[in-house]
Amino acid sequence: MFSCCMSILARNTREPSANSPARIRRGHHWRTGDDWVIYPTYDWAHGQSDAIEGVTHSLCTLEFDSHRPLYDWYLSHLPLPGDQPRQTEFARLELTHTITSKRRLARLVADGVVDAWDDPRMPTLRGLRRRGYPASAIRAFCSYIGVARTNSRHSIELLESFIRRELNETSLRRMAVLRPLRLVITNWPDDDEGKPVVEHHEVVNNPENPADGTRLVPFSKVLYIEREDFMEDAPPKYFRLTPGREVRLRSAYLVTCTGCTKDAAGNVIEVQCVFDPATSGGNAPDGRKVKSTMHWVSADYAADATVALYERLFTAEVPGEATGEPFDDLNPNSRELLTECKVEPVLADTPLGTVVQFERLGYFAHDPSTAMLFHRTVGLRDEWANIQKRN
Repeated sequence: MFSCCMSILARNTREPSANSPARIRRGHHWRTGDDWVIYPTYDWAHGQSDAIEGVTHSLCTLEFDSHRPLYDWYLSHLPLPGDQPRQTEFARLELTHTITSKRRLARLVADGVVDAWDDPRMPTLRGLRRRGYPASAIRAFCSYIGVARTNSRHSIELLESFIRRELNETSLRRMAVLRPLRLVITNWPDDDEGKPVVEHHEVVNNPENPADGTRLVPFSKVLYIEREDFMEDAPPKYFRLTPGREVRLRSAYLVTCTGCTKDAAGNVIEVQCVFDPATSGGNAPDGRKVKSTMHWVSADYAADATVALYERLFTAEVPGEATGEPFDDLNPNSRELLTECKVEPVLADTPLGTVVQFERLGYFAHDPSTAMLFHRTVGLRDEWANIQKRN
């Protein structure tokens, strides 16, 4: 019925009257080429498409409220294959630091600001899935904020709190070093062949779910730690590694820093430590305490990985509020790509698309199509809780 009416108009190429539910566009169509010059208007096609496809309730945002009389009028004057659909309007779900306009999202892709529609910075379902947002957490967020007829803008930190809560319960823990610095244990023993001994330490996979069990992580003389976990001249209240200080290596040993090595430019390229053999598992038998526990990976067994870190795509809470143009608030540093990361070997066997927690760093999603590329889904810090405290 719908296609028949439009084809008659198009083939006759008659100019529609002012009240016609069609418009003329004399241009090449990307799908039908030059076969047609007359096309249905949105109001003419909307209700018929719903009826033909068996839609019972058409859910639209508030700007379509004024279109509903035409939607109903056309349907009431046309033969329908089933019951007449009903249009219902609700407020658009808006988030801070985010745009949802399809026209503007298309511009982000066309201008190369993002890679594609599935870029993890995009608020599209494909983008959210690639970034590692669980569908169940998105549904819980939508259920929490509810459906309303008053436009409002929700804090993106609120959505992230739902994501973080879900992933805390379900994601396996792994160790990864994003900016590696070599750490050498100078008093580490050698085996009978003169090679450094290799140990395997048992580490819990998920403290929130004992059923996830444990794994064995290789440990030896040369490790990688985060570069920010060492400072030669540490300020007050810096509790990580610095000359003379003892720290805990996660699930392994207590180590004390004895010095460091620098390159010709004065950059630290290696840290030296001694370990206490009596502290296997990270606990001292004499009960002494340390103020910092650091993650690590074995240099000999580490796998290579690329990690993408994301910040807000727009710097302003409401993009364009100050100037009227959202693109004035684009964040030029919304993504940082780290290509020399070192991760524990089990991550090489992590299925594509899986989200894991990098201990002390946050939750990271294994890219659905690229092995050993991980996207930061969300950090560990609950920013929404801090916002609530301030309010």
